[in-house]
Amino acid sequence: MQDLFDPDRRADRAPHDAGGLGDDRGETGEPRGVNRRGFLDEAIYPDRSRHGPDCTRHVGQNWLVTEERSNHPAVFAAAVLVVASVLVFDPWGWAAFGPAKWAAVGVASLVLIAVTARRRIVPLHRPSAVGWVLFLGWGAVVAAAGLDPLHAWVGTPDRHLGFVAWVLFAGVFVAGQSIGAAAMPVVMRAGSVALGGAGAYVLLELADAAPVDLALASSRAGGTFGSAAYLGAACALLVPVAVGHALDRTERIAWRRGAALAAVLGLVTSLAAQTRAGWVGLAAAAVVAAPAVLPWLRRRVWALGAAALVAVMVVTLTPVGGRIAGAFDFDDGAAKGRIDEWQVGVTVFANHPVLGVGFEGYRLVFAEGVDADYEQRYGRAVMPDRVHNAALDVGVTTGVVGVALYLAAAVFLVGRGLRAVRERRPWLVGVAAGVVGYLVQQLFLFPLAEFDVVFWLFAGVLVAATSHVLPAVRVPSWVWTVPVALAAAALVAGVLDVAADRASDDALARSSEGLHHDAVDDARRAVSFRPDSIRYRVVEATVARASGTSGGLTEALDAIDAALELSPRDPILLAEHASILLERARANRDGADLAAALAEWEALIAGDPHHARYRFEAGIAYRIAGDVVEAEQSWRQAAALAPRSPAPWANLAALHLELGDAAAAAAAIAELRMVDPDDPALGTLDRRLAALRRSRDR
Repeated sequence: MQDLFDPDRRADRAPHDAGGLGDDRGETGEPRGVNRRGFLDEAIYPDRSRHGPDCTRHVGQNWLVTEERSNHPAVFAAAVLVVASVLVFDPWGWAAFGPAKWAAVGVASLVLIAVTARRRIVPLHRPSAVGWVLFLGWGAVVAAAGLDPLHAWVGTPDRHLGFVAWVLFAGVFVAGQSIGAAAMPVVMRAGSVALGGAGAYVLLELADAAPVDLALASSRAGGTFGSAAYLGAACALLVPVAVGHALDRTERIAWRRGAALAAVLGLVTSLAAQTRAGWVGLAAAAVVAAPAVLPWLRRRVWALGAAALVAVMVVTLTPVGGRIAGAFDFDDGAAKGRIDEWQVGVTVFANHPVLGVGFEGYRLVFAEGVDADYEQRYGRAVMPDRVHNAALDVGVTTGVVGVALYLAAAVFLVGRGLRAVRERRPWLVGVAAGVVGYLVQQLFLFPLAEFDVVFWLFAGVLVAATSHVLPAVRVPSWVWTVPVALAAAALVAGVLDVAADRASDDALARSSEGLHHDAVDDARRAVSFRPDSIRYRVVEATVARASGTSGGLTEALDAIDAALELSPRDPILLAEHASILLERARANRDGADLAAALAEWEALIAGDPHHARYRFEAGIAYRIAGDVVEAEQSWRQAAALAPRSPAPWANLAALHLELGDAAAAAAAIAELRMVDPDDPALGTLDRRLAALRRSRDR
């Protein structure tokens, strides 16, 4: 096959590149270990005792087989997985990019694993398989000891990154090793289709015509993930894959043109997402692919100049320049924020170095790394549940052993990527660059359950394509039935989850319309579909609480109690329970409820003394209880921890007005005016202060 990047250089090609399989061929010219139909030949070694009864030697992997191989169900399952992970969403759901996408990814992954196991003889890179066995074995230990017993196994409804997700990653990685070169066009086409579809969605989003209106506060595109960070990560992997696909002269010209268009759309998508981690990943991918691309560019200097000109225009004329500059602002920019996040993660990791906190446990112990300065600078309107560094994220959840295995895998894959580039096959260079780029961008993000399956699929392809010799293990005939059964269960659970998500959307919509009874019915219906999900318990509590009645507050507490049975240490649930209990105490003037609410807020403060909201809510509880000294102290602490929040100063001003302290009230009002000159409470507070002063003058 002609070297597509540099036709004049052939001497430095890997020995097996001429045919894709090395020089270990039979008399017919076909690779030993692969029969004429493209399947493994079990009679490779007459003396089976040398290699064990359940193992054959698969020489060079089946990277050049007959075209019939591309019709294997595993190939189509892999293609479906790639497309589903990017393009599936539910425009009629509450979380449009959550349950439907995860259901599709889970089912497609399990189907791929099943049809791969159904082959009975599967090529397997043994060192990486040993690494996965060690990681999953250790992962089972940390999940069993995890701080969040349920979600350590199955993942939270938002992230899904429990032990089960890592098992899927491992299975898909093994399945990727079974996809031959003749079948790769199908998978590469799937990558181009997925990237092109995501790009088309972003164009609609930029035109305010997207199927789902996210109403994001920023101008960053979320695409078919509903998240700019996720979208940028996907581009870091799929753009290099699409470029490699476009440059592969063995592909049909129509598909090559489509891949080129997808690559362009992918670059536009990455720019629209404004995700710096994704840009760093693309830059790393370009560096990795450079040895293969530079000879081509030397003969086309104009292309390099045009690319440089476009890059300069993009940086100077779009928000990209500002985003890049912010990455180097270590005083008050993105770099400062990321470093502070890492410091929190390092503190938590140091506190739990052996077993970690278990999968999905970071949110439960995040407070361990938070000090007053962090709270003042960033606040916690959104509870962080991941460390924005994949290695540190894995270390926090699985301890030293887990992060060591993860780093070993990352280094191994980078090495395989560099080896692949030397072979100069365009599609393989694209895969290698994408895999390395994705690993690099994860230095600033974290593993993504919905998309990491695609990364591990291409990683498996990369490992197989760069292995001269792979052993082929015989899979027992019954094994494939296990992922089939799990796929069926995942399909049922996924359909129910989508139904619950839509019912939740109905509940919240009707609650906003004041139809509280109907809203509660919809929320209960959502819970009936997925009683194992804390998400729908929280929705039930939200709409029940919105009724404002004593009965509604009791229903809300019951819903949160049910959620706490699933995740007893979840800080959001604990704070919500204390807040609802305090609201019911105020509504019913119930001393027992008030005492219980105050005890819960004090317990939360003991575990997280720098949380501004906890201090503020405790101040309300103290004020209702008549302890004005503790109320004032709590609100002042809240004001110090949340310097941009007007609420503590408004409450302090009202408290001092009630106590008749005009000077203290005036000082609090002045602080409130400095924080928010347009706060609606200012008018009322000013009038009350003026009235107090007039009464004093009489």
